[in-house]
Amino acid sequence: MASDRTRIFIIDDEPPIRRLFLHYLEDYAEFTVRTAGSGEQAQEELRQEPADVAVADMRLPGMSGEEFVRTAGRQGLCRHFFLHTGSMDMVLSDELRGLGVSEEDVFLKPADMDLLLARIREVATEGGWHGHSGD
Repeated sequence: MASDRTRIFIIDDEPPIRRLFLHYLEDYAEFTVRTAGSGEQAQEELRQEPADVAVADMRLPGMSGEEFVRTAGRQGLCRHFFLHTGSMDMVLSDELRGLGVSEEDVFLKPADMDLLLARIREVATEGGWHGHSGD
């Protein structure tokens, strides 16, 4: 049953990266995975059905990944955010920290999928919503 799964949303403007995340994570029965190519599209879809975890590319066309996280976080569209970036110099803003994003939630490209999987499971368990039967 999909409502028993951790709901993951991937936001990246590069289709091969979206597919990589999707194909890796959907192999695990504990997850339901959706994707979007922009922050604007992701917000629209998340308004229809929120997610437990969002993995956002920081460099998106239009709305940046940071802007997406700030907006989606304030609107309650997702419980926890991970950032995917190619920048080794990324510094978390106070607002991102206030939304619960920590250094452990920043994944450098190319992301180590096993580390990402472990972190998703960790925050799902800590948050008490792993295997939650819906809101």
